[in-house]
Amino acid sequence: AIHLKEANRAFKVEKYEHNYPHCWRTDKPVLYYPLDSWFIKTTAYKDRLVELNNTINWKPASTGSGRFGNWLENLVDWNLSRSRYWGTPLPIWVTEDRQEQKCIGSIAELEAEVKKSIAAGFMTEELGEDFDLHRPYVDDIFLVSDSGKRMTREPDLIDVWFDSGAMPYAQFHFMGDDPNDATQAEGGLSNVYPADFIAEGVDQTRGWFFTLHAIAVMLFDQVPFKNV
Repeated sequence: AIHLKEANRAFKVEKYEHNYPHCWRTDKPVLYYPLDSWFIKTTAYKDRLVELNNTINWKPASTGSGRFGNWLENLVDWNLSRSRYWGTPLPIWVTEDRQEQKCIGSIAELEAEVKKSIAAGFMTEELGEDFDLHRPYVDDIFLVSDSGKRMTREPDLIDVWFDSGAMPYAQFHFMGDDPNDATQAEGGLSNVYPADFIAEGVDQTRGWFFTLHAIAVMLFDQVPFKNV
């Protein structure tokens, strides 16, 4: 509009009032703007995701080849982080200059890193057995980088669909590399995973079905369910 007015091309300029979304709790306007986010590079696994999807028995078959298949063919990287308070925290610690990062893969690894932090003077005590890994407690953990700098946790959370997609092995508290190492599941995780059959609404093709499929392929190079 400014460019048109400056070029004397604008026929008419006026303000237009319209409904705008407001927070139901604070009555303040909801603002939409771009944010920096963390992503999983799912595009690096695109071909394998498509290949293994073709081995799943979809009913109807058209959903697997069409709606779900097209989604995989046009795959983009998974926007993983969310700017919220409650949920699964991103297990990523960074230095103030953001040049060094650490992604923690287990409680045991975190405990080991905390010991290093105590030795470096950034923390005073180890994590207790009942330590709550949710916010705000997890934000009190400061780690030490390989070059000796103080590291703070990235404040964002993980997309809750990641939690849903990790359900098959998260239910056994599995955090290893070999599915058969999940001793909590009798006979190993492979005894109950992948699922023989799963059913949900068609809207889950780009929600739960996708996250189940993506995590299974990236972690284990296998399908999460045989029939859907």
